[in-house]
Amino acid sequence: MDKSTDDEFASRNYPVNENMHAQRLEWRMQAVGNYLLFALVILALLGVFSDGVLSETTQTSPGGALTVEYQRMIRAQSDERYILRVQGEPDRPVSVTFSGDFMDSVDIQTLSPPPQTSHTTLHGMTLTWPATPDGRHAVWIMAQPQAAGYLTSSVTVDGKPGVTLRQWSWP
Repeated sequence: MDKSTDDEFASRNYPVNENMHAQRLEWRMQAVGNYLLFALVILALLGVFSDGVLSETTQTSPGGALTVEYQRMIRAQSDERYILRVQGEPDRPVSVTFSGDFMDSVDIQTLSPPPQTSHTTLHGMTLTWPATPDGRHAVWIMAQPQAAGYLTSSVTVDGKPGVTLRQWSWP
């Protein structure tokens, strides 16, 4: 029995009913699904859904007095790390003000070192640390976003222009 390769892709009725046009469509859809699944895994590994290369970022204020390291993509109800590096004036206390969604949608879990004083307003909070000989401070914050969505927050030092944090909080 001599069979041609064209016969393999022809619809037939024996031994079962086959519609090869529908079968080829299903194979194409399966291949597209495999590529999409592979792309989704790669994006997750790179940090589109949480920690990773695409999510990590650092913002520095125009004058260089403040640098904030944080994640662009975060998860609601999960601890997220923020590192603030502040360059204040030598031998003078330094005040850092948080405002926007950071105060409205995020719960601060840990703040180290603890500030000397703190003051809150309707949508903001100012923390003050004591003077240091060189004016440099490092502050570590562990915070927990309370809801999913887009968050825009502002962080300033001593009333000078600061940085704007833009984050997406996944559910």
